[in-house]
Amino acid sequence: MEDEKLLSLFTDMARNHTSYVERRLQPLGIHAGQGAILTALGEHGPCTQKELAEYRRVSAATISVMLRRMEKGGLIVRTASNDGKGNRIDLTDAGSRMYRELARDRIGESERMFAGLTAAELSAAEKIFQTISRNMEETNAPK
Repeated sequence: MEDEKLLSLFTDMARNHTSYVERRLQPLGIHAGQGAILTALGEHGPCTQKELAEYRRVSAATISVMLRRMEKGGLIVRTASNDGKGNRIDLTDAGSRMYRELARDRIGESERMFAGLTAAELSAAEKIFQTISRNMEETNAPK
């Protein structure tokens, strides 16, 4: 299969996944990036803005915009860290409820997404996805 066709298939797959995530989050009134922040805080507990940016592999400025919206929406709260060097971001009760709802919605997601693939195909896909991810990280790295 030629590279251009693979790139087209990969782009279609990414677009379909983005549409799926947006459709799933729309009833909650949040965007994909905000869902990822809820998930990070729900899974890892309170974090700094820098930790969230690293976890999401985005800039601190991008995280800042999302956090302002989420704070205004009552999903997160910022509290001074114990060392006084910044803020820790944590979920509010409303944010925790939304995180639990997102986690429930994710049950069975991978089974639906990877239905019809054998164990060998899943193993090969894992290696392929890791390689593509590394290649894209290298491509996106500052020069």
